Amino acid sequence: MNNLALKKGGAPDSGKWFKFFTNKRILNILILIATYAIIFVMIIVSISPKQYDLSVGDILDEPIKAPRNVEDKLLTHQRIEEAKQNVPAVYRLDKHISEEVIKELDTVFASIKDARNMAGERFRSAQSQQKGDQENEQQGDTGEKFTGEEQTKIESITDVLDDAFLTELEKKFTIQLSSDDLVTCITADENDMKKLYNALKQSLLDMLEFGIKKENLYEAKNTLRENIQALPLSNELKFLGTTIGGTIIQPNMLYDNDATEREKEKAAEDVEHVMYKKGQYIVQAGQPITQNQIEILRELGILKNQKMDMPLTLGIGLIIFVVMVIIAMHFVNFEKQLIQKPVMICVVGLILCLVIGICYVVSWLDVYLIPSAMAGMLITVLTGSQIALVINAALSILLGVMLDNQFAVVMTILLGGAMGIYISNNSQQRNNLVLAGLVAGLVNFAVIFSMQLISGNSWSQALNSGAMGVGGGLLSSVLTIGTLPIWENLFNIVTPIKLVELSDPNQPVLKRLLMEAPGTYHHSIIVANLAENAADAIGANGLLARVGAFYHDIGKLKRPYFFKENQLGDNPHDKIGPELSAHIITMHTMDGIDIAKHYKIPEVVHDFILQHHGTTPVIYFYHKAKEQNGEENTNLDDFRYSGPKPQTKEAAIVMMADMAEAAARSLSDPTPAKIEEFIRKLIRDRLTDGQLDECDLTLKDLDNIANAFVKVLCGIFHERIEYPNVNLEEEKIKSNASRN
Repeated sequence: MNNLALKKGGAPDSGKWFKFFTNKRILNILILIATYAIIFVMIIVSISPKQYDLSVGDILDEPIKAPRNVEDKLLTHQRIEEAKQNVPAVYRLDKHISEEVIKELDTVFASIKDARNMAGERFRSAQSQQKGDQENEQQGDTGEKFTGEEQTKIESITDVLDDAFLTELEKKFTIQLSSDDLVTCITADENDMKKLYNALKQSLLDMLEFGIKKENLYEAKNTLRENIQALPLSNELKFLGTTIGGTIIQPNMLYDNDATEREKEKAAEDVEHVMYKKGQYIVQAGQPITQNQIEILRELGILKNQKMDMPLTLGIGLIIFVVMVIIAMHFVNFEKQLIQKPVMICVVGLILCLVIGICYVVSWLDVYLIPSAMAGMLITVLTGSQIALVINAALSILLGVMLDNQFAVVMTILLGGAMGIYISNNSQQRNNLVLAGLVAGLVNFAVIFSMQLISGNSWSQALNSGAMGVGGGLLSSVLTIGTLPIWENLFNIVTPIKLVELSDPNQPVLKRLLMEAPGTYHHSIIVANLAENAADAIGANGLLARVGAFYHDIGKLKRPYFFKENQLGDNPHDKIGPELSAHIITMHTMDGIDIAKHYKIPEVVHDFILQHHGTTPVIYFYHKAKEQNGEENTNLDDFRYSGPKPQTKEAAIVMMADMAEAAARSLSDPTPAKIEEFIRKLIRDRLTDGQLDECDLTLKDLDNIANAFVKVLCGIFHERIEYPNVNLEEEKIKSNASRN
């Protein structure tokens, strides 16, 4: 039970996998992925530099060149840091601080004024106690401040300015002042105080306007002290001024970190990066390797046992991906027939990979000798010119990347390959491929020669390089012609050249047909002429229709005398029943397939052999069977060909041409009118019977086909003059006698 369940469970899975791998869309995607991978590996391997096992201090016998432009990041970083360090710090002048300093100066001197008033009040109070109330009132009414003159009126100031009073005064100031400074503030002359204030204010304004940095604050205080010392004031006042100014002065030039960083970044951007150009020596022979050089070699991916060169790998992978996407989009939008044939997608991918590999090997000799036109010429002959142009453009990009990004190489591949495609399109002779290669080579010469002159190279160098381009075109012809049979036979592709070869009367099966079934051979020749003219009239493949007509009746070789056109005497069908006769007649299609396989005739021709009768019945033997067996005992389907019905325009044309030729021979008086009427009737019968349901022929096509048939058949069955019966010997004697 479990085994049975396992078998039942396994079958659907294998069926799913089978459907997965036979799905045309999946196969096409897998082919594109495989092509991408092969091209990626080839290009990576071709442009990846030689790797070395090196360490700091090693000495090489040969120098190492840069395979591509690379930056000396360490030296560049050092230069950038030096440039940043050389950028001076950026300061901004804070006017608010300047205003605060002057405001603080005004506050201090306002406090000094208050202190002097308080001291005056205290002095007057003490004086009143000494001289009486009257004098005290007079002193109080004046409202004047404490002066030096009044000071002389007391024996000792210490009686007024005691420690408690000075402590009270300190609290009135916003800055720290000593007791001596407070005494000076109180006892100094009013005018001297004003001079000190004005001098301090002017000095501070001058210095603040110029700007004071934090690191220059000490220097600013010294300057302020020097300015105060130069004033014509007492030492006490100078000391007081120095104390006040040194305390309130502040830096107003503040460090601007953001602006400084911006300047540093700007300086870093202006630093020229240290680069090694492609081909420039990184390591000199005989010189020890430095750490800096090791880092550069690691950046280039030249050192062994290190991670891959990610920028290089990513760049190559991306450009190949874009190219493959464009190719895929072209297939989807413009090559829908090829999409239904994964084998053709595979052929295109293989040719692309093969040509890239060949061009890389040949480039070792000379980059302009590469046979790049081979891809376009091969694909044109095997599939068509449209996809060949796309592949040629893709090849120019891929080889341009592989061969050092040389613009001249890209232009040569693009233009030379395009010319090769144009010349080889619809080629039916291998000599045309030689011509295509030669013309492609001449285009190569023109492109290379002009690009060399534009680059400033000498005339001789331009001529030599151009000559290599001609050689590349001729090499493309040689390789195309040499490998074409391999592609044709390996993938069973029928090219126009192959069709021309198949139409050669010396083909073994055609020679057999001529010798063993001459009537069928003659019939096939006429059918071929009819089919080719009709196919050309509707834009179908005339060459394919012609070749298909040549081989459509080769099955008759098995029993040639059972077919009317080969009979010279008795009819063997008279000796057998109609059922057997019909079987022999209808089996000539299957017999033809066996013979075609034996002679390795391409499968595209097999379609003509199988389909040229469709599922039509053999009417003659059907009627004969009805006469013998009765209508109720005779089934029309037993007398039909096995088919299938024609699937292509060319196969349908051969069916109608075969029918038209046989019918025209049966006419007793084949006039043009009778021929046309009969042919159109036969075509209508095939259309009514549904034999043309599975091909793409339109009613307009059928009308053109009928006209083409009539034109050819009227030429064959034209009216001939009836020649009189003349005895030449008698006429000769009469002629001589008349002369004498």
